[in-house]
Amino acid sequence: MSFVVSARKYRPKNFDELIGQNHIATTLKNAIKNDKLAHAFLFSGPRGVGKTTSARILAKVLNCQNLGKDYNACEECQACKSFADNASFNIFELDAASNNSVDHIRALNDQVRFQPQQGAYKIYIIDEVHMLSQAAFNAFLKTLEEPPPYAKFILATTEKHKIIPTILSRCQIFDFRRIQVKDIVEQLSTIAEKEKREFDEESLHLIAQKADGAMRDALSIYDKIVSSIEGKISYADVADNLNVLDHDFYFKIVDAAIKESLTELMVIFDDIIKKGFEVEQFVLGLLEHLRQLLFVKDLQTAALMEVGENLRSRYEAQAELASSSFLLTALSIMDRADMSLMRSQNKRLSMEIALSKMAYMNRAVDKKKAEHNTDVKESVAPAKTTSAPFKTKAQPTIKKSVSLPPEEIVAAPKVNEKPSEILVTKKVEDKPSPKSTVTSKAGPLKSKSGEKSLMTPSISVDIDDLVANIEKEEKKLQSLDNPFTEEHIRLILKKWHDNSKSKSFQSAIDYCKVEAEGDTVYLKTPSDIYKDLLRQELGLIEDIRGQYPMKDIFVRIKVDLSAFPDYKPPQKTKLLTTNEKYDLFKSKNPNFEVLVKEFKLKPNE
Repeated sequence: MSFVVSARKYRPKNFDELIGQNHIATTLKNAIKNDKLAHAFLFSGPRGVGKTTSARILAKVLNCQNLGKDYNACEECQACKSFADNASFNIFELDAASNNSVDHIRALNDQVRFQPQQGAYKIYIIDEVHMLSQAAFNAFLKTLEEPPPYAKFILATTEKHKIIPTILSRCQIFDFRRIQVKDIVEQLSTIAEKEKREFDEESLHLIAQKADGAMRDALSIYDKIVSSIEGKISYADVADNLNVLDHDFYFKIVDAAIKESLTELMVIFDDIIKKGFEVEQFVLGLLEHLRQLLFVKDLQTAALMEVGENLRSRYEAQAELASSSFLLTALSIMDRADMSLMRSQNKRLSMEIALSKMAYMNRAVDKKKAEHNTDVKESVAPAKTTSAPFKTKAQPTIKKSVSLPPEEIVAAPKVNEKPSEILVTKKVEDKPSPKSTVTSKAGPLKSKSGEKSLMTPSISVDIDDLVANIEKEEKKLQSLDNPFTEEHIRLILKKWHDNSKSKSFQSAIDYCKVEAEGDTVYLKTPSDIYKDLLRQELGLIEDIRGQYPMKDIFVRIKVDLSAFPDYKPPQKTKLLTTNEKYDLFKSKNPNFEVLVKEFKLKPNE
């Protein structure tokens, strides 16, 4: 017996067997139940999602002689048997890719005139209908709009946008969805059980992900793997057969990055290249891996993951070791690397640079934090250098750095000692004091014993002192705040007037009146031109707001002619005719007319 591919062998035979298209099946069954079936349908969607299969099921149901209560075909009547043997005289399947001329559509129109020999309907299934020519579409319009009551048309396409609107308006459109990974896995598992083949869960998930939402592609991959591998099929077998990089490599890459082991990263990446994988393929897989790690951190986003339970537990375990900031930064680095690979002359080197950034990005973040915290301490709460011992509140607290080894802590600074000179010493007490805190700026620090610390400490201040100093700065700003008056705003406008070299802008300020209401400043002008000139000078508006840092100032510029009763808009220059110019010259110089007559000039030309 000849081999039949799984896509044909396990093709759905009724609406209940359709995979991932429940909304289509329910709508068609209700239309049949209520006898409200349209005469023309358009099934649109990506490849391998069941468009032609649904059309064949609908055609079979419409001509079934013993339709069941669930509105599925009986598979036993003469119409169902002839359909199963491809011998039905009432169901016609056309391929518009090879029958796309106007002559083919004219032949179809002539064929529609004859009533069916058996059953109630003649059904025409036209696949890849977007391939019809413009003339063929136009020849099909009349038949599609007003067919005989026994004719039904089912059009299928993967590119709905290529069909002319006059065809779309005559059809009832059904949009098919991509099939979800879980639905494909469930169907593959059922088929494997019928075929008595053993698959592990991760291998089926890999096949489903590789199929990209198409059931037919998933079944084709399934047939390929089953024919090439004997016995139980594992994830490694499927990955090797499909030339997919194993998840273990990505887990190792992230582990090495968390440990800041650049050497290990380079060795793993070299192993990947030696196995024949392209750099682009590796970076796309790593991006997907980082995305899954970020998703698994939250229950709501974890539901979006389309992986098996065993793989999910591995993601959860690694996600506990990586912070969200680490994953987001790594995603950003890899995304930029992916975009730059297209222009790179040495793709391997570009990826190695990206992996190096990924390995040491924690140190860069810690260094930036340390510098920021030091700046905050020096600007907000500068330490007083006196010979008196530190008081409890003025003494900077010591907090253990995350990356600092557990046997080392940071000693409190001595009097007159700069923050960058804090020394790392060996741990003396088992438990540091509650107000122990942070360390110095970035860079290797030497302990009293001469040993180097590879960690990057940071410096902080007491929270009570910080809040007190912030309140003091706010009160200082309030005391220095400029009076919010119209006169003060006019002074600001005058300053901009004097400093500007634009005559137009100076004129706009001359014709500008100020009104202050609450926290809003109204700048009134008599013309839209002046309004645009003021609006374009963004520095002026920011200067007005900057004079009142403790207020939320709104600046509004509007045209108000009532505020300028004496304003006269500039008059447009009138264009004179030839006769008007002649009369003007003659009025200014009486001898002009003598000149015209002497030289026999024609002023009207």
